[in-house]
Amino acid sequence: MSPSTRLTRVEAKARTRRRLLDAAAGIFAEHGFSGASVDEIAARAGYTIGALYTHFSGKEELFLSLLEEHVSHRLRDAERIAGDGPDSFAAFGEFLADVADEHVPWSLLELEFLRYALPRPEVLARLAERWRIPRTAIARLAGGSEEVGTVILALFHGLVLQRRIDRAAVPSTLFADALDWLSKGIDAP
Repeated sequence: MSPSTRLTRVEAKARTRRRLLDAAAGIFAEHGFSGASVDEIAARAGYTIGALYTHFSGKEELFLSLLEEHVSHRLRDAERIAGDGPDSFAAFGEFLADVADEHVPWSLLELEFLRYALPRPEVLARLAERWRIPRTAIARLAGGSEEVGTVILALFHGLVLQRRIDRAAVPSTLFADALDWLSKGIDAP
């Protein structure tokens, strides 16, 4: 975009929102959820605190918006993998290994936010609402109910945690095997 090209109001709002989210992601990564401040996020993005509050109700909403983005990226990956046909279980195993090995900082933030949300019912309800999206999507991909999506998501999170603790105990093939076992059990009468 040339310097003389002016953004529309919608484009300017989207750019401001994106810059605030990018700044929040950086601050959260550096300081954690509890150590991050909205003042620092606004300053890093190059905006006033008022601009931040125009787009977000506060630090919680910034985090939940980042969570939605993170989950939507992983769901797109999962949808792509699900289209791989007979090799999808093996591909999901590799996906698990990648998430476990490469996304540690994000997972730490999620755990910290969960700890923050647990004694705050209104925040926990907002977090639960955000987690319905991946459960529903995973259930759809697996051709099962939302309960099946919950079990697959729990299996995924549990195996990611186990792999982080002891990588040798959770090779990428284990998730593929577990999905296969689960699917055979689901299909049984």
